Amino acid sequence: MRYRIRHRTSYRYAAPAFESFNEVRLQPLAGPTQTLLDFDLSIEPPATVISFRDYHGNAVHDFGVAYLHDRLVIKSTSDVVTHAGADEPLAGPVGGEDVSPVLRDLAGDAALEDELAEFLGPSVFVPLADESAGIAEALRVEAPGATALDFFRRAAAHVRDRLDYVLGTTTVESSVAEVLAGGSGVCQDFAHVLVSLCRHVGLPARYVSGYLGGVSVATASHAWVEAYIPPYGWIGVDATLGTPCTGQHVKLGVGRDYADVAVLRGTYHGGGRAELEVEVTCESLGGLGEGAQTSSRVDEPVARLVAIQNLGAMRQYQRGAVMTQAMGGMTQEVALEELPPLREQLRPEDGPPSQQPQQQQQDGA
Repeated sequence: MRYRIRHRTSYRYAAPAFESFNEVRLQPLAGPTQTLLDFDLSIEPPATVISFRDYHGNAVHDFGVAYLHDRLVIKSTSDVVTHAGADEPLAGPVGGEDVSPVLRDLAGDAALEDELAEFLGPSVFVPLADESAGIAEALRVEAPGATALDFFRRAAAHVRDRLDYVLGTTTVESSVAEVLAGGSGVCQDFAHVLVSLCRHVGLPARYVSGYLGGVSVATASHAWVEAYIPPYGWIGVDATLGTPCTGQHVKLGVGRDYADVAVLRGTYHGGGRAELEVEVTCESLGGLGEGAQTSSRVDEPVARLVAIQNLGAMRQYQRGAVMTQAMGGMTQEVALEELPPLREQLRPEDGPPSQQPQQQQQDGA
């Protein structure tokens, strides 16, 4: 399946903000289950973007807007091909035959425990200190000879049956305990609960951020879970939908939980209250077209970031209507009329920065 995905995030501030520093994880992964054909990222107001890979191999784009601005818009466009049909699992048994090890044997594999330790222990949103331990044990006792894959599927079905998909009952920071107590949530919550159940019984599990293809318009990205099950490797299950992950699941990033894969994380000074608006569109393009080439690029900003204070070797001065920014042997000139208004000076007493509102992963259509 081939998809063109557009993700637009907009922040509007009650008053002008400045010194906004952000990182986004919007570039889909390339790997065994999908191919990234193209990726574009644009930032308004203009900003210099630095890209790198995090510990888990996710693409991260980092940028800052030092000058005054009353809005921040991040737009990405991705062209991705998944290596399965809309109703075909991306990974797992071929022909339906399950040859995965018995769960108790997998849980006792010391080498696997060492290699995947971060996906077995507690994390920010999955502390392993709530009633999920009892639920996991009950599922294990119910079928003591179950294979690892069978347990994974039954645990996902339990989450699907136990929780109601209801918008607005949880927040981006809701814990597993809060979700279980409330009995409802969105895909982010379903995924965290399933991750917790798996880790309690020694099954390595990770949180996956992504998109659900075939959904024309959504207000957020999606989330599901992958468990490491020999001999198949990482297998995805969507607890929100109650199905294996198929060619409709486009993977953005992986991590221990949402904290590792937040679509956008950032801070800003001033600005007052920030209003967040998100729109995601996913256009199905059918199969992979001929002559398609893999690429990844970030749109060049109209004007580069101009600092308004001295930062180490960075120097800035004004001559007439032109602002010059220099670092080392590199010099850049920007016409002042192209820049948003600059704050006269920055003072430590302005207080700590505010957190940008984060996007809860709640697409469950």
